[in-house]
Amino acid sequence: MRTWVLALALVSVAHAETRPRYGGAVEASLLGAPATLDPVMAQSHAELTAVDLLFDTLYRIGPNGGVQPHLAAGLPVGDGPKLRIPLRKGVRFHDGTELTAADVVASLERVRTSPARWTLAPVASLRADGDAVELVLRAPIGDLASFLAMPATAITKSGRAPGERPIGSGPFRVDRLDAANRRLSLVAFDDHFAGRPYLDQLALRWYDTTDGEARRFETGEAQLSARGVAAFVGAVPKYRAGDVEGPAALLVFVGFGRAHAALLATTPFRHALDLALARGTLTSISSGERVAPARDPVPVEAGGAALSTAGRLADLAGARAALAQAARTAKDLDPSAKAQLKLEILVEETRPDDREIAERVAFALTKLDIASTITVVPAAKLRERVARGACDLWIGQLAAPVTAAPLWWGAAFAAGGDPWVEQHLAAGSLDVAAAAKTFGEHLPIVPLAFRAVRIWHRTDIRGLGFDASGRPDFADVFLFGDPARSKGKP
Repeated sequence: MRTWVLALALVSVAHAETRPRYGGAVEASLLGAPATLDPVMAQSHAELTAVDLLFDTLYRIGPNGGVQPHLAAGLPVGDGPKLRIPLRKGVRFHDGTELTAADVVASLERVRTSPARWTLAPVASLRADGDAVELVLRAPIGDLASFLAMPATAITKSGRAPGERPIGSGPFRVDRLDAANRRLSLVAFDDHFAGRPYLDQLALRWYDTTDGEARRFETGEAQLSARGVAAFVGAVPKYRAGDVEGPAALLVFVGFGRAHAALLATTPFRHALDLALARGTLTSISSGERVAPARDPVPVEAGGAALSTAGRLADLAGARAALAQAARTAKDLDPSAKAQLKLEILVEETRPDDREIAERVAFALTKLDIASTITVVPAAKLRERVARGACDLWIGQLAAPVTAAPLWWGAAFAAGGDPWVEQHLAAGSLDVAAAAKTFGEHLPIVPLAFRAVRIWHRTDIRGLGFDASGRPDFADVFLFGDPARSKGKP
């Protein structure tokens, strides 16, 4: 882990001495509250970032899209449906116990009973075989390793669901999760098989306002920020700052609940909402990072269609025609019922940008003469209500390797509770053209835009980079020298 990101980071360092040094503490931020630290449940950018620091997967996808062995000692090998994955020896969990093939099998078996089961749909059975895992496939599939690089397939001790003090094998371990003060404190895991992180301590915080995070960075209390000096026009932080931007690999979307099930499950209604949304306006909801409006749940880098200028605009005539079609079967759209209809849009309280996005969704509904209300809830409450279907609409996030189309299709269908991709992967293949056609017909979610993450950093912070899913790789960050004061600051 400490190899490719660090190599990129050191190229631009102008100092004569560039060797990373161990030690120090850094405070950074998450893009919202992590409602869970369980890999099989993680979905938001904040959750995926935290999971990546605490747990390891068998494989990782590099910045160029290539699959690299991680806990695995090599790529899957074998003839016919039976494959064997050798494991690295000497890998240890945070409690000092050795990671075994039994831990891997138990972890993957738990994935098969979770919402992320689509990642293992091609696998018929698993078993531990010495220092390896043996898999039997339902049908041959060429890119199995990429599915085993998804965060949901991370290995936990004995395959158990982690609690507040999870035991993984990742580069950091949890010191304290302080939800009340919105802080996750991590310490370096000295025995991480890929190398100890350079930092001794890493504090990750989350905020319910954009100003709170920016102020903390600009006063020098935090060394890294996803807001930073971009939040205030003309603001000057205490210390000089640079910035690093990752790939646009964070999909923001509208999900559907079941509070008005007859209406929300109607595909023409979903199409009406999709067409009524003016996605071009979403580019203004940012801190300067790249925002790419989208109607496909697949980024351009993975073959998704780039929106034209016309595609960024609302198609109100098409939306009203789709709504009229929905009214033929959805009684909520009868004139008397529609006058009383009010759809609830759920937003997570520590993702303030999502509130602005929800307002755009509400405006699109207004153009269809449908009233709505926006409800801001804690991350855990959002997860619980979405799982029960106890809402109408909700603003969600997905992240996957930016060049891997099958993983995007799988994540998008699964986020909408649609088993189409899972069923096709179980047959051993996924036709992306068929996936695109079916997605357009079903609309399990409504994609809005792909966003990059832009992180501001003090000048003494080095090694900051992003993985292929747009997660900051804090394990490669190190301190070098003293921070440079901004001009005019004492």
